[in-house]
Amino acid sequence: MRGSRCRSVAGAAPVLTALALATAGPAAAQTASTCFVVVDSTGGVGRQIDVGGGYVRWFQGGGIWAHCRGQDTFWYSDSVAWFQDFDRFDMLGRVNFRDATAELTADRASYFLRDERLDATGNARLRNRITGSVLRGPNVQYYRRVLGIRDTTELRAGGRPTIEYRSEGDPPDAEPYLIIADRVSFRGNTAARGWGRVTIDRSDFHGAGDSAFLDTGQEVGRLMGRASVAGGEASGYRLVGQDIRYRLRARALTWVQAEGEADATSGEWRVTSDTVQFDIMDDRVQGGAAWGSARRPVAVSARNTILADSLAITAPAQLLREVRGIGAARAASRQDSLDTDEDWVAGDTVVARFAPGRDGGTTLAAIEAAGAARARYRVYASADRSTTPDISYSRGDRIRAQFRDDRLLRVDIAGKSDGVYLEAPRRQP
Repeated sequence: MRGSRCRSVAGAAPVLTALALATAGPAAAQTASTCFVVVDSTGGVGRQIDVGGGYVRWFQGGGIWAHCRGQDTFWYSDSVAWFQDFDRFDMLGRVNFRDATAELTADRASYFLRDERLDATGNARLRNRITGSVLRGPNVQYYRRVLGIRDTTELRAGGRPTIEYRSEGDPPDAEPYLIIADRVSFRGNTAARGWGRVTIDRSDFHGAGDSAFLDTGQEVGRLMGRASVAGGEASGYRLVGQDIRYRLRARALTWVQAEGEADATSGEWRVTSDTVQFDIMDDRVQGGAAWGSARRPVAVSARNTILADSLAITAPAQLLREVRGIGAARAASRQDSLDTDEDWVAGDTVVARFAPGRDGGTTLAAIEAAGAARARYRVYASADRSTTPDISYSRGDRIRAQFRDDRLLRVDIAGKSDGVYLEAPRRQP
């Protein structure tokens, strides 16, 4: 792209004069803030056509350099067509456009002067000079920020463009979000929207949905319709739902909530409910909650299941420490993943506590139930778990079951209590 430089080309000077007059004429009805086209240089011969009503059309080839008078706006193209009656300036072939905010290249572009809008098609590439964001796609509409027209830039693109998205204030070496969607729009330097098979990816964030919104200025985002969010490759967590909202701080994910058939996995556990939310720090789940009426929350691991009207989860550094079930709560435990039966504790509230396991995961340490507490558990006569166990069913104000290596160790019952103990048949010697 070349700056403001005029040169005389045979047959071109009268056309340049005509263009300047055309852009300045009252028929264009331009305000002082809109683009007044000034042609700096041409490399070929042009022609002008009078279309009546005080309007002209102007055509020029051989390479054209031009700018908007009084604005930091310049462009080059192999040829141009100026339609004064449509207030449109067409650029064809190797289009290069630059203003204070953006740099754009494309095969073709149309500049609508009164609207201060640039429509580019064919291998379009637009770079935001302020943030460093880059959009690539088959077409782009760029609405310029111009006094009296609009107070901020806007950008729209279709044909499934790819965007390396950065926001104003990001460090120069900050990793961008990679956004891909059927259609996108951007407002200013912080707000982005996408529609149609949207994906938003970074090394520590992977989001997808039918539509999406991201505002890095407000540090919030949303994914809608078959949505999902996952952390980095080593984080091991993922949420799925119909509507997912999330928050950021200093570009890092801090909170995420899935609504509508929510399904979340984190390490050894899977949680399903109407709504599930996680607190995140350092790309690790720190805790969360689940609630719902149409789909009551359930937390499931290979050996344990916890069900209640709502669940509160404590998991610092993504290592589960406690699950608190509130409202018609029940916690069940199996001896191993092949066990077809289970021990369980139920009550108005149930609290399951976990300890670090030998394999780096967690192991069940204790379960406490309060409020109409009940427990059903197996009692083995020996360490041989292949034998038929006795069955104990107990009720009390409060019940506490202790475990070791995920196996039931003892059960304590407090307050008013009763129960039934069923002995298994014993083989006679």
